Amino acid sequence: MDTVTYPNQGVADYIGKNFIPVRFNAQTNPEVKNKYRILWAPTILVLDSNGTEYYRFNGFLPPDEFIPQLEFGVGKMSLEKQDIKTADTQMRRVVEKYPKSDIAPEAQYWAGVIAYQLTHDVNDEVTEWKKIKENYPNSIWAKKVSCAVSCIKE
Repeated sequence: MDTVTYPNQGVADYIGKNFIPVRFNAQTNPEVKNKYRILWAPTILVLDSNGTEYYRFNGFLPPDEFIPQLEFGVGKMSLEKQDIKTADTQMRRVVEKYPKSDIAPEAQYWAGVIAYQLTHDVNDEVTEWKKIKENYPNSIWAKKVSCAVSCIKE
């Protein structure tokens, strides 16, 4: 991460604009390691200002996968805080800006959940989930929505 991802200007700019980065050594900070259940390094956490965890990912990621993961994390935090409109914007942004990223199918899944939360119409959810079947047919997320997409009639 220190030689490829963190020095990348796009990563540095995104983190600087959207986060307050905190870095610690889990071996020398057992209280933080235990609090956040750190099992492996690197572990990237998306926390709010109170230290509440909303998203995590582990291991090396190149810049083109790292930023989408962070953006997804912001979307998950917004969703869990019931800021549905911001969550909708974030999840759609991940899918639109990073359609080939590994996190895009999951972002599309949550875009469907959010569509339902905004309209309370299951057809809106299914419409979003059909995009997973179309664009990410081999993903685990396509399997997760397969029954809903094929079983629910619009």
